This record gives sequence, structure tokens and C-alpha cells, in this order.
Amino acid sequence: MRFLITAQLAQLFFGGSRWATNKRLRKLLDRGLVRVWVRDLARENVYSLDRSGLRLLTAGSEDAAWSLPRGLDGNLDHLLAINDVRISLALGLDGEGGELRSWRSDWELRAHVRAKVVPDALFIVQWDDAEQAFALEVDNATRSPRRFLAKILRYKTLSVRRVPLHGVTDFLTLVVGRDDRWIERYRDAASHTRLGFRILFAALPDVGREGACKSIWKSADGENRYSLHDLARSFGTRSGVLEQGD
Repeated sequence: MRFLITAQLAQLFFGGSRWATNKRLRKLLDRGLVRVWVRDLARENVYSLDRSGLRLLTAGSEDAAWSLPRGLDGNLDHLLAINDVRISLALGLDGEGGELRSWRSDWELRAHVRAKVVPDALFIVQWDDAEQAFALEVDNATRSPRRFLAKILRYKTLSVRRVPLHGVTDFLTLVVGRDDRWIERYRDAASHTRLGFRILFAALPDVGREGACKSIWKSADGENRYSLHDLARSFGTRSGVLEQGD
């Protein structure tokens, strides 16, 4: 995930306990496995791998996705919002009987191929009765329906032409925004594209409060809410998911 704040680490690994999180982080810092980035006293510290941690994780691996950051990500708030969604998925799917089978972030997608459409993440979720690929778009503070619509129309072009998105077909697009009002503006803009249920919307506060797997997703054309499992049972297909290189 490149960067995580204390609260995210507490949620992911320590049941929300900041005391346990800080205790473990101190040990990792003392051993040079992680690095702390202090933005200012009013905001939480940010953590990333340090050199020793990178060597430990990549020993015997040829995974090019692992790298050391030279500085804080220029779009850190956007990246942390993406990680909020990913953590919510990771924690929620286990209780829903699902599994996050794969996850590729935007920098991993760009490393393999040049493409006109690069989502913030491309992931596949598998349940016993369904499997579905999702493209994730997280709008942090763009507030530009025109810019948003231009990207969504590129997704539509792929869908109409049956062109795989980084090796994946039959994907659904999930759009998460920080602000409820702007999510509604984006939904209104998307309603004119006739994408129907191929694009779903949710607000980041709902992801944090209810969970990304729950019934928080609304299509561009209606007010009903759906869970990811609902969507997978309606659209999921085992033959429509292609691994990279297929």
C-alpha cells in the first residue's frame, strides 16, 4: 500500500488498538524495518517500508512492485483514501465468505503496459457462488464532473468494444468520493451515459462506517443499494476474468 497512517494499521492488524499499534511500530522502527514520516503535529504519522524491511520482504523475490519511497506521495490523501477502501474490503470479505483474490494498484498497472485507462486499482473478489472483477476510482477532491465523465466514457468505450482492461473483461466500475453531494453530481453525470449497473457509487464515509462489502453501492440510474456480493451474483462470471498475460 506504500503509505499507511497509524489508524489504518490499527484497524488492519490490531483490532483498532492504537496502544498495540504504537508498541509494535516502535519495535519495527528500532530495527530499521519501517520509516515514519511526520507531516505536522495536527495529523497522524505516516509509515512506509525502510531499507531493511524492503530487503526482508523481497528476499528471493523478483516482484518489481516493491520499492522504497524517496518522499511522501504527492497525492498522499488520495492514496490513503484508496487504502481505506482496500482495508475495508480486506476486513469485510472474510465475514462475507469472500476473498480478495488479487489487487493491482495504479502504479503496478502502469509498470506493465501503457494504456489510456488506468484505474486507481483493479481487483477480483471471489465467493463460493460468484466471482467479479472491479475497477476502482477514488475521487479525493477533484470536484469536476466534466473530467470525471471523460474518464467514465473511456471505460464505456472499453465495455462496448469488449476490450480487456489490463487483462480483465466484464468488470464493474466502483466510484468512491469523499463528499456525498459530489457523488450525487457524478451519478447524475453518469446517468446520461447509459452505463446502467456497470458503474456504482458510494461515499467514503459509508465505506468507513458500514464497510465496502455492505449494501452501500448505488447505480447511476436508481436509488436501490447493493452489496458487492449482490453485484457479483448478478454480473459475476468465472469465464470473464482473465489473468494478466492471457
